Amino acid sequence: MVMTLDGATVGPDGLSGSISGAADKRVFMETRRLADVVLVGAGTIRAERYRPMVAKPEWQDARADAGLAPAVQVVIVSGRLDLPWDEPLFFDSTLPVIVVTSESADARQVAIANDRAQVWQIGGTSVDLRAMLSALHERGLRRLVCEGGEALLDGLVREELVDEMDVTISPMLAGAGYLADPGTEARLPGTNDLPRFSLAHQFVEDEFTFCRYVRES
Repeated sequence: MVMTLDGATVGPDGLSGSISGAADKRVFMETRRLADVVLVGAGTIRAERYRPMVAKPEWQDARADAGLAPAVQVVIVSGRLDLPWDEPLFFDSTLPVIVVTSESADARQVAIANDRAQVWQIGGTSVDLRAMLSALHERGLRRLVCEGGEALLDGLVREELVDEMDVTISPMLAGAGYLADPGTEARLPGTNDLPRFSLAHQFVEDEFTFCRYVRES
């Protein structure tokens, strides 16, 4: 996860990429390199417009050595199934996308989803996250990387299903307006207008990382 110094998880464009950087993107891709599954919520899929998840030639030796499939499996959690079904993600990914919804999902939406993905209905009125993870584990998919959004992560935390957190603190201030839904109207005119800060000092004590940032001149 990437967040600004004031806790925003998206920038003025409503996307996480505008508060990221080259180093953060390298870490992001490294978490995917040896993952069985990229787990993501519907809101993040709608906002970020994920590209197809395909087998990358440069990853094949490492994935084969780890006993992994050639490509990462995409798993989307969606209650309403209001997903951008025409996106290449659903047609061009190496492995069929898995969409997990509840047993109470609208039948018409389920039919649409079944034309474009493998649909799992797990849980009565909402997705049972613990049962979903058990189903993935039964298929041998145990290295799961959750890429958001906040509602999905909150659900996983509440169910005590998170084993590791990788957090990048972006040296920017975005303002509290960007803590809301990605559709929130930006209060700054563009991504280049985000105030940037430099890391002046950093130390770790009792597993806490302490950072002192100063505004760039």
